[in-house]
Amino acid sequence: MAERGAADVILRQAKFQVAQLKSRRDDPPDCEAMLDRRWSAIEVTELVHEETLARSVKALKERAAGGEPKKPEAYFEWTRTDLLRALQERVYAKDVLRLKGGPYERYVLVIYTDELVLDGTTVDRFLKGATFHARSITDVVVGVSYERGGYPVFRLKLTRL
Repeated sequence: MAERGAADVILRQAKFQVAQLKSRRDDPPDCEAMLDRRWSAIEVTELVHEETLARSVKALKERAAGGEPKKPEAYFEWTRTDLLRALQERVYAKDVLRLKGGPYERYVLVIYTDELVLDGTTVDRFLKGATFHARSITDVVVGVSYERGGYPVFRLKLTRL
């Protein structure tokens, strides 16, 4: 349900015409829909710095258990290299999935993030000139946390492997 909601908001913000969006029980893909009048598989994934998240959760659990209070890490200081690498890793991971259902005319990957440092201006700057590689995925859209006026979204430039 959450994946469908994220996909709907981000795809519409990216100016896709979205119709008949529904979650799939037997994923992948997470969802399917008519996107710009083409039957499409939609996979949704979150971009989060896993190590920082794990350390923060551990510190919070220790504090809640009455242990020595540790300050949880608030955020990861993303660099352009970190972001580009993380995005490409997610593309590769989703690109090899064996999709059920279909046949699909498109395979769209939606990546969303609430990472503190990755605001619209920063992501736009980091993505300048970047190209990503995929075999099956036809479109990748990245959505970041809400800012005045909506959710900043970015369509990644893809080349075929």
